[in-house]
Amino acid sequence: MEWMKDKMVNKVKMASLDKRELIILSGKYGTVLILFGMIIAFSLFLPTFRSVNNILNVLGQTTMLSIFAAGMTCALKMGDFDLSIGAISAISSIIVATLLLAGFAAPLAISGALLAGIIIGVINGFFVAYLGLNALVCTLAIMSITLGVAMGITKGNSIWDLPESFSLLGQGDISGIPIRFIIAISLLFALWIFHVYTPTGRRMEAIGGNPDAARMSGINVEYHRLIGFVLSGFCASLAGVLLTSQLMTANATQGTDYLLDAFGASFIGAATIHIGRFHIWGTFIGVLIVVIAINGLIIMMMPSYLTQFIQGLILLVAILLAGLTGRFLKK
Repeated sequence: MEWMKDKMVNKVKMASLDKRELIILSGKYGTVLILFGMIIAFSLFLPTFRSVNNILNVLGQTTMLSIFAAGMTCALKMGDFDLSIGAISAISSIIVATLLLAGFAAPLAISGALLAGIIIGVINGFFVAYLGLNALVCTLAIMSITLGVAMGITKGNSIWDLPESFSLLGQGDISGIPIRFIIAISLLFALWIFHVYTPTGRRMEAIGGNPDAARMSGINVEYHRLIGFVLSGFCASLAGVLLTSQLMTANATQGTDYLLDAFGASFIGAATIHIGRFHIWGTFIGVLIVVIAINGLIIMMMPSYLTQFIQGLILLVAILLAGLTGRFLKK
């Protein structure tokens, strides 16, 4: 009788273990399944969705959000928030357009815009990491100041008549693939290599995992948090340059609409595979989920309020999956 009792106990344990593993797998790969599920459903029921033109359109839409979200991920990895990315994009857009109209060569104009993003990133990092200011409040203030400067430069007007050659980055393609998408994927690969294979990147990973343990092991936490803001500022300014090249115009609010979507994509990414950790390829999956969901709903001619509702629902489901999985992993 005793052996039968032990056998029953083992069966219960095995069933419990299988259930636990199933929940963990669902949490880790649930967002990936959501992505593939959306692609399959839209492809089956919306012929327009699977057309070549729409696929290229999705790639183009993915570009800007990928760059914004990748930069945001670098700050979130350190436990910081950067609300200034939209404003950095706007001021970078204005700088590159102004320099081009002043007669500067495109490489110099682009370099000036990227430098502006880096400088604002340094300012954010200095105030937050070294002076201990709250990241949300500080970057919100920097956002307001930057947008004020941008509005002051343009007087509320858009900048037009940019050199036609500048449109190559934002409108050109190589064998049908948008150049801006190639730039975005190259950036994601570079950031992934940086975070995984360089000493500085690995230290940033360690800080993101446990800042107190990282500090006790001798890592300069403040410096690496500063690097996170610099990378965020650089990515936002790059997105601003590409957006200007795509639209061939610049204004004081260009790129500010990407802030919430970048947050959403980053947090969906933190609920993908490496639960609770912000990482580049998870963020890219989050970007694809956001972009494909919006694209499919637009093709279905859904009202804008429903699009916002479903975006929020996807993010909520991803966070719930991550939270549930996190609890099981701790047990």
